[in-house]
Amino acid sequence: MRVLISGAGVAGLAVAYWLEQYGFQPTIVERADALRTGGYKIDVRGKALDVLRRMEIYDEVKASSTDMQGATIVDRDGKVIAEMSGDAFGLREGDDLEIVRGDLCQIMKNKLKNVEFLFGDSIRAISQNSNDVAVEFEKNQPRSFDLVIGADGLHSQVRRHVFGDEALFARHLGLYLCVYSVPNYLNLDRWEMEYTDLGKIANIWSSKGGKDAKACFGFTAPEYTFDPRNIASQQQLVKMVYKDIGWQVPRLLQEMDKTTDFYFDAATLICMDHWSKNRVVLLGDAGYCASPMSGQGTSLALIGAYLLAGEQALASPNHQRAFSEYERNLRPFVKANQALGIKSANLMRTREKKSFLLWLHNLMIKFAPGWWVAFFTNRAKARIARAANAITLPAYPR
Repeated sequence: MRVLISGAGVAGLAVAYWLEQYGFQPTIVERADALRTGGYKIDVRGKALDVLRRMEIYDEVKASSTDMQGATIVDRDGKVIAEMSGDAFGLREGDDLEIVRGDLCQIMKNKLKNVEFLFGDSIRAISQNSNDVAVEFEKNQPRSFDLVIGADGLHSQVRRHVFGDEALFARHLGLYLCVYSVPNYLNLDRWEMEYTDLGKIANIWSSKGGKDAKACFGFTAPEYTFDPRNIASQQQLVKMVYKDIGWQVPRLLQEMDKTTDFYFDAATLICMDHWSKNRVVLLGDAGYCASPMSGQGTSLALIGAYLLAGEQALASPNHQRAFSEYERNLRPFVKANQALGIKSANLMRTREKKSFLLWLHNLMIKFAPGWWVAFFTNRAKARIARAANAITLPAYPR
């Protein structure tokens, strides 16, 4: 069975691995000219760790982890509020792992043996019939496949071609995020520093083996329609939001103009009644993005890939049954993790209106900042642990 996968990210590479194990013929089309390296830190937690073990890459991922040793939290004037371990700050416990996105992708790509890659290309059109899916590419010649998997992220082209415009499924959470590289002028060694407040976060970190550091900003704002190609307007918004913050923020904003890897997007959920239509199915953020606020995007991608390929192997060639079982098994897990993202976003947005929580936050930051940060951290860690383990993985035969 010939399967086209759109996207060479975590979801696409993971489902390619499992499909190859089951004897399918995967092809991956990726608009970038090569596998994307570097990027931001991502977490793998709970049941997703079992997927890494079943792929026999858990030890390699652990060896390539960020190895973050700790974090310092400051107020807007640079005064230290609290210090904590890297795992505590990242809300990790037990075997949970943190790794740079590109490193995880490279590890998974190395496990693929006969998967065809079409780098530097993307899908222009999709048409289906009862027997196959006809795909037109921007550069390569048209081809037919038995199935198409859209694993191409929040702004999925496969979803747009087959299911409709993104606006039909996107739920904005009222937050915006940006990440970019900066010189490691603070000489951070597996350490991060963060200004944190309700409604605004500014962070700088450097992981194991990293030459540069990463600057990260997350903030609440009214819904803002932006052109993804207009980086200058995005940067102007970030500068406006953080113009009155001290600490390292002025230097980080200055470095923003020099970076070559600026990333900016809205924190968004993708909510769909169905993730498949005929012979096309969505995977990961393309079908059920839980937003970065959940901290579970990578785990959702890994678990979704495992279930989708496993169910297709059991039901083959009955793709309709496979897609139905994939949704049945995964949807409660998605619901739990999207709720986690909504909860985190609501907490950040508390500053938008006067409330008891805002009054309490300001009071505790003034008189007991360390205890207050630890209290929030422990509650968030417990929420994430529940959501990360809210599924039982079937054991599919090889």
